[in-house]
Amino acid sequence: MLYARAITLRNCGRFTVVASDFGSDYRTHTHITSEALYASLTRGATWRPHLIDLENDAYAFTETYDVPIMPIWFLPGLFSTEEGYRLSDDHLDTNAFNVVNEFYPRTSKCYVFKKGNLEEKPRPHHVPTYGTIQAVKPDLRLKTYAISPKRELLETFVEGQTFMLGKKRTMFQIVELSSVTEGLWKNGACGTGWLELPPNYGGRFQQFQILTATMRYIIVKGLTKDDVKYVEFRIGSNNICLPDFYWEIISKMLGDG
Repeated sequence: MLYARAITLRNCGRFTVVASDFGSDYRTHTHITSEALYASLTRGATWRPHLIDLENDAYAFTETYDVPIMPIWFLPGLFSTEEGYRLSDDHLDTNAFNVVNEFYPRTSKCYVFKKGNLEEKPRPHHVPTYGTIQAVKPDLRLKTYAISPKRELLETFVEGQTFMLGKKRTMFQIVELSSVTEGLWKNGACGTGWLELPPNYGGRFQQFQILTATMRYIIVKGLTKDDVKYVEFRIGSNNICLPDFYWEIISKMLGDG
């Protein structure tokens, strides 16, 4: 059995996930990945503490979080207005910065701790001294869908709960929840919502639309090919369809196959 639930949150402060840097002009994503939502909405309960080797570190989410201990997953969340419209420039804010080091604000020097002592060093040339950074304004909506083979995990969410998201630790609050719905397996083509998939999965669709693409993932929705098995959840007026190739990816992560 598979269960799903829609979760709508609002951001209580400005939120930034750097999407691009044109010189020192930092733009932000207006979506949040499945991995970031898992880390936040589970409150990091399955995080595996480990030392990070910055020189040789390879991104591996399943080595950082033990997902099978808490088998729940989230579809990527997209920011929208309260009425459900996509964001425009009016919902984004741009701020200027001219500080290299937050410990002692200045642009020509930086400070590091070395063997317990504070040392002054010249500014690293790869660090911008000034620029702009874009953020999503407060009190917008972020909708995601939680999926789990364990109904009780989805029932732990309640309206008013707060979570911290992103490196800047912005507070998010649940403002709306659907009931928990059981999925039904079907066969044939299905129209999906936004899914986070490896970049080479575009060929699984008859037609598709890409929201964003990185070297690690694409966020895509579309109509799958005809010979697909999929699980369908009826949530309010929406039908959420998850094709078998998406389930193959997350079932390994959840420890269900």
